[in-house]
Amino acid sequence: MQRGVHVHQRTAVTDLLMDGGRVTGVQTDHGPVAAGVVVLAVGGHVTTLASTAGLLLPIRTHPLQAFVTSPYAPGFDQIVASASLVFYASQTARGEMLLGAEIDRQPSYSYRSSHHFLQSCAHRAQTLLPFLRRLRILRQWTGVCDMSPDYSPIMGSTGVGGFYVTTGWGTWGFKAIPAGGEQMALLIATGRTPELIAPFSLDRFAKDRTLADRGSAGTH
Repeated sequence: MQRGVHVHQRTAVTDLLMDGGRVTGVQTDHGPVAAGVVVLAVGGHVTTLASTAGLLLPIRTHPLQAFVTSPYAPGFDQIVASASLVFYASQTARGEMLLGAEIDRQPSYSYRSSHHFLQSCAHRAQTLLPFLRRLRILRQWTGVCDMSPDYSPIMGSTGVGGFYVTTGWGTWGFKAIPAGGEQMALLIATGRTPELIAPFSLDRFAKDRTLADRGSAGTH
C-alpha cells in the first residue's frame, strides 16, 4: 500500500471478465475492475473462479482447522511440528499458542469447526508439549486450502491470455510464498516465466512432469 497498491478489503470477486478468449478484468460485488493481467491467488476457491474462464484446474479444496489458547509466557519463538503426530504449534505476537493438525480428509468448502478436531489435536499437542494442558482454548476457526495432485504449487501461465495463477500451496504456503510472490511479480512485469518457477507450470501434469513433494508439509 505504501508503494501505491490499492487493497480493497471486503470486496468479493464474483466473475472474470472475458473479451475474445482473453481475461480483461474481474467483476466484484462493488463493480467491475479492468486489468491488463489478472492473477488468480484465492486459495481454496481457485477452481470456482477459474471455471468462469473455462479453465479446469487439478485442485481439490479441503477444510483446515486451527485454534489458539490463552497466552503463554513469551519466548516460544520456534514453530514445532511433528510429522508422526501430524501436528504443529507456534506462538502468536500476543502470546497465544496457535495449534493445528492435518486437513479434513473429505474435500469440501465447509467452514464449520468440530469438537472432534479440538479433541484429537489437543491430545497430540499435550503428548508433544505437556505444558499446553494448563492453557485454555480461546478461539477456533476453519479455512479452506488448495491441494494439488503432487502437493506442489502451480504457478505461471494458464494458457488463457492475460491470466496467471498461483495455487496448490495447500497448507505450507507461508514457508515459500515470499519467494513465490517475487517470482510471480517478475512474470507479471516481464511476461516471461522465471527459471525458478518454470517447473511448477500448470502444463506439467499434461507432460507427466509432476513434482511430488508430500513431505514438504506435515499437515496432510
